[in-house]
Amino acid sequence: MADQRVVRPDPTSPSHLRALFRRYGFRPRRRLGQTFLVDGNIARKIVHAAQLTGMEPVLEIGPGAGAVTGLLAEQARRVVAIELDTVMVAVLGETVGPDVEVMHADFLGVELDDLLASEAKGSWRCVANLPYAITGPAIIRLLEAAAWFDRIVVMVQQEVARRLLAPPGDRTRGLLTVLAEASCKVASVGHVSRRCFFPQPKVDSTILAFQVRRPPLVPPGLVPAFERIVKAAFSTRRKTLANALSGPTGLGLEKQDATGLLSQSGIEPGRRAESLSAEEFAAVTNRFVDMTGKVLE
Repeated sequence: MADQRVVRPDPTSPSHLRALFRRYGFRPRRRLGQTFLVDGNIARKIVHAAQLTGMEPVLEIGPGAGAVTGLLAEQARRVVAIELDTVMVAVLGETVGPDVEVMHADFLGVELDDLLASEAKGSWRCVANLPYAITGPAIIRLLEAAAWFDRIVVMVQQEVARRLLAPPGDRTRGLLTVLAEASCKVASVGHVSRRCFFPQPKVDSTILAFQVRRPPLVPPGLVPAFERIVKAAFSTRRKTLANALSGPTGLGLEKQDATGLLSQSGIEPGRRAESLSAEEFAAVTNRFVDMTGKVLE
């Protein structure tokens, strides 16, 4: 009997990719951050970082031409891929076939609760190659939906990875760092050279793995207060915490009350936002709610 297997273009092959692009009259748009992974070893490294057993559903964000998608389809029970570009949706039909559920949509506009509710909470894995322009908003959306996921693997520009991995005391530490730490344990999986992409971007990338905390550091009901406190602390990072959290731009507290809040939380009021761990911000949040009865919904 003749072999009926379909021979598909290899999206990690630059020559195959160029041929596909020519056929579709497609040119990568730099304003959208469109660069395509053309290194099979890196694609396998990303999939390995997702720690699949064959039983999980996977949400892929930004599959592009399918360099990672096909490998996910081989190892996961189900793959849902969200792709914004119309041409890439057509390309995915050639490179990965019918087993992948390709959703033509803007990830930032997708109702994640509705999409993910077809599977049990905590069962999803996520794999994402995030364009620089939406990295922050996309990660925040994933963190807000963290209860649906067990593990999230993202490839981001190296500069963003440094901020997300910055320990307490590092000046690059910021709001996104603390929000990520509150719901996940974040670790670097590896470096990705700019030479692994077509067209070649101007910077290197890093693969990050977010292992979702069970339970999270901050209970769901206190998340609004936690986020408000962290935002206030980092909004004027040159100020001490006592000054940042007081007044109309902070929590609306008098300075003596902000000083008392921090002291009772075990935090020296003269410290600055980047010196605090997510656990310390959680302690301030708990004390603030106890003192004021406000959860800042």
